[in-house]
Amino acid sequence: MNETKAILLCGSRIAIPVLRDLYFNQQLAAIVIPGHCSDFLQQVRLFLKDSVIPVIAVNKLDFADKLQKAIKEYAPAIGLMITFSYKLPGAVYKMPLKGFYNLHPGPLPAYRGPDPIFQQIKNRELYACVTVHKVDDDFDAGPIVLSDRIHLGLTDTYGILTTKLAELSSRLVGTLMKMAGFDMEIPSRGQDSSKARYYPRQLAADITIDWETMDASSIIALVNACNPWNKGAAAKLNNNIIRLLDAYPITSDILTDNLPGTIFSVDEKGLGISVAGNEAICVRIIYNEEGFLMANRLKDFAIMPGTRFDII
Repeated sequence: MNETKAILLCGSRIAIPVLRDLYFNQQLAAIVIPGHCSDFLQQVRLFLKDSVIPVIAVNKLDFADKLQKAIKEYAPAIGLMITFSYKLPGAVYKMPLKGFYNLHPGPLPAYRGPDPIFQQIKNRELYACVTVHKVDDDFDAGPIVLSDRIHLGLTDTYGILTTKLAELSSRLVGTLMKMAGFDMEIPSRGQDSSKARYYPRQLAADITIDWETMDASSIIALVNACNPWNKGAAAKLNNNIIRLLDAYPITSDILTDNLPGTIFSVDEKGLGISVAGNEAICVRIIYNEEGFLMANRLKDFAIMPGTRFDII
């Protein structure tokens, strides 16, 4: 068994398979989690309650000092990061003998930024990727060590893709840990900066449906990309915000006279809505202030065929 041990820095459930396998293989020296990730922190502490592995909570002001102290005390050979919200100073990422590595849930350098899972779904990529790269002074810019991809299904939501990429991340960490066990430097290659694109954190416009320009496949991709973290893609109806959580394309004979965003049917299947490009979608599940509802429940709020979503 590879006796190389790692310190794991993480902040969300995508790290669970990595944590699970490192723990099972007795390769986990310590785990560090931002204190503001309280639910995840509690989940990890419960998972490790019968072990002696330390779970260290940090914040923006003390994380560097606590990391330096933990690396000195537990002597991990390698550092791993996945969805860790703080930028590591050189004094920290240079400490482990084999270096510090980030698992980025997207291809690099094309999908730099804090939420590549959302962007890959919204952009309707055929594949989704995890990239392992060395940590350096800039976010998502260090030399690449490993990467792999999986098929991105048309019905994959943000939550489903997160689960799939979590398992892919663990497989890549398994390979990385084997590489770290050899008495040699872990090989890497620099990123091609000419292909780099940075996607910032989503703004309101990024998660809102534009009925006049978005066709069926664009809307469905946005709906999937916002499910469940945003409770769906946002739209305004009679000056009230509702969120669409599940949608699929349909054909209809009554689209010609409808403006995009017009509801043309409300029945047991859901809401039939005309969209740009003379196309249509059926929305099955929505979220509003009254809760998560089957879309046809909007009849209870006097939403009938002929009602049009507000154009924002």
